Amino acid sequence: MKSHFEHLIDLNKGDIHRSIFSDPQTFEWELERIFAKCWLLLGHESMLPNANDFFTTYMGRDPVIVTRKADGTIGCYLNMCRHRGNRVCRADAGNARAFSCPFHGWTFSNDGRLSNVPGYKEIYLEKLDLDAHGLVPVAQLASYKGLLFATFDRKAPSLEDYLGDMAWYLDMILDRREGGIEFLPGTHKWLVHTNWKFPVDNFIGDSYHGPVSHKSAWMSGFEGMPRRKSGYGYEGFQVNPGQGHGFGVRWAENRDQVFEMSLPEFLDYEKSRLDESIQRLGDLRGLHFSPMHGSIFPNVSLLWQGSAIRVWHPKGPKLTEAWGWCFVDKAAPEAYKREKALHMLQRHGTSGTWEADDVDNWVQCHGSSEGYVARRYPQNLEMGLGDEIDDPHAIHPDIRGRLGRFQSEINQRGFYQHWANMMDDDTPPSVPDMSRQTCSGKEPA
Repeated sequence: MKSHFEHLIDLNKGDIHRSIFSDPQTFEWELERIFAKCWLLLGHESMLPNANDFFTTYMGRDPVIVTRKADGTIGCYLNMCRHRGNRVCRADAGNARAFSCPFHGWTFSNDGRLSNVPGYKEIYLEKLDLDAHGLVPVAQLASYKGLLFATFDRKAPSLEDYLGDMAWYLDMILDRREGGIEFLPGTHKWLVHTNWKFPVDNFIGDSYHGPVSHKSAWMSGFEGMPRRKSGYGYEGFQVNPGQGHGFGVRWAENRDQVFEMSLPEFLDYEKSRLDESIQRLGDLRGLHFSPMHGSIFPNVSLLWQGSAIRVWHPKGPKLTEAWGWCFVDKAAPEAYKREKALHMLQRHGTSGTWEADDVDNWVQCHGSSEGYVARRYPQNLEMGLGDEIDDPHAIHPDIRGRLGRFQSEINQRGFYQHWANMMDDDTPPSVPDMSRQTCSGKEPA
């Protein structure tokens, strides 16, 4: 007998019930069963270059502070005073050794300790347990090649296990050159009136929409697009590495095909780093695979040529706050970095040409999930159903995960299957218990 959410996800037909995008109760369950249990992207270590640097962000709908403490280690804490719950930090980023609540002045050091309480002697008579009222730390905090992740669930698997085979594909973006990547300064933020799953779905494997949704960009000559192929039938794969993650790669037989796939304005740099990429990643990932896009479950998306990494913060069943960064190889020339930042703004920034296309699609798709009659008719995700390659070694002995055609919905089906599995697990997350412990904990260097 099917469970509740399995009933809404029929992957034998590729049907997805539209109520999962608009139902308020489903959204509340997502906060508990997905966002309080999964590893969530906070940002990148390059956003904290100096001691006492900090930035604020969200994990689900919970606000958090990410800090580089005086000893160089990184901490992450709920951005919430333990007295009445006010936010102790209102800034997006900065440098501070402590955070003071604007309500009553409780002050917390950037290692989470409650360091000062106004009237501690006169009002509290020194009876308040300072150690028990520090900032609430996340249960686990870890870094994967500079990407900072955290989870509220003490029983969650390690970050390495959580990423699984997805990490092998992420290396094609994160580890092409010595020093890895860095985030260029500035966080782009905008609101989208859609459910958070729509943009994740788009980036995880929807190569089908490009020739239609972005046709105007190609036809107009925006960023040299007419010099690139704009149609179907690309050689490549949608890769389903499991656990709800997904990644899309183009296939190149030789160097010439690699360069044909490159954006003309960045071709010289692509040529200059290819040998180093092959040396670090091997022929398969450095030469034959050209990364395109992907999503890390639940709410992280990546665009290779767009140099964009996104987090889709859920604000409600029909509201998402998008946060984006431009990433580049740390070893890249400064002129290249500046050009990449401009490219990302023009294409995938808050007012980017491609971003406008995508946002409109998501908003309109979400609208049908709210209609009384329309939501009775499921989404169709059957593209490539039955054509999956379960044995990737038939293509190459080093390939990991299940494969689908480049135009396929294998990754969307994998995402929603994992979503349903987590939603049917009503085991509550094992969150930190601050009633019996201090704010200290194991944190990455």
